Amino acid sequence: MLPGADLTISVHDYANVSDASLASAIAQASQAFRRAGLATVWLTCGPRVQAVEPRACASVDETHLMLKILPRAVNAQVKDRLDVLGTALLDDKGGGFFACVYYDHVRRLAENRALGSEVLGAVLAHEIGHLLLGSNRHSVSGMMSAHWQANELRAISEGAMDFGTAESKSMQKRLHALQSARHSESDELTGITAKQKSEMAMVAAAGLR
Repeated sequence: MLPGADLTISVHDYANVSDASLASAIAQASQAFRRAGLATVWLTCGPRVQAVEPRACASVDETHLMLKILPRAVNAQVKDRLDVLGTALLDDKGGGFFACVYYDHVRRLAENRALGSEVLGAVLAHEIGHLLLGSNRHSVSGMMSAHWQANELRAISEGAMDFGTAESKSMQKRLHALQSARHSESDELTGITAKQKSEMAMVAAAGLR
C-alpha cells in the first residue's frame, strides 16, 4: 500500500487499451471508491513489469491488489458468456489479491449501449469490490449486481454508479482491520510495545508545545 491510500491497485493492461480510455476508466473507479469512503491509488503497469515502471507494480498483498485487463476471456466457462465481464480470484476463505477483466466483453457492452470508458471503470470497481468484500456474491442492484440493467447502465453513463451503504461499510471495516494488523506486525518486528508507543506520542506532543 502506498502512503496516503487505504488501498493500492496495480492495473496490468494486456489488451492495449488506449491511454485516454484507461485513465478515464481508472478515474471513474477511483471516484466510486472515494464515494464509498476509501482512498485508492492506481498504478498503470504494462503486461510485464519494466524497469521504467514503479517498483510497486510487482507488489501484491491484502492492501495492494493486482488487476489484469485481458484482451479476451480464455476460460471455456466464460468466453462465450458475454454477460461475464471479469473475475475475482478468491479462495475458500474469501481471501484474494488478483482479479481480471475481459476487455472484449466490456467493449461489446459499451458499444451495444453507446457508452464509453465508463463501462470499463465500473467493471474495474466491481471486480476489486469482490476482493475487498471477500465474496463473489452479488447484490440485487447497484455496483455489485450480477447483471446491470437500465438503472445501473444509466448510473454508469452519468458517472454515478455506487456501492451500497452496507458494502461500503464492509469494505472500510475490512481494510481498516488489515491496516491495524499490519501496524501491529510492524511494531512486533521493531520491538515497540503499546506502552512505548504511548510514551513516544506523549514525548512528541510535549515537544510541540
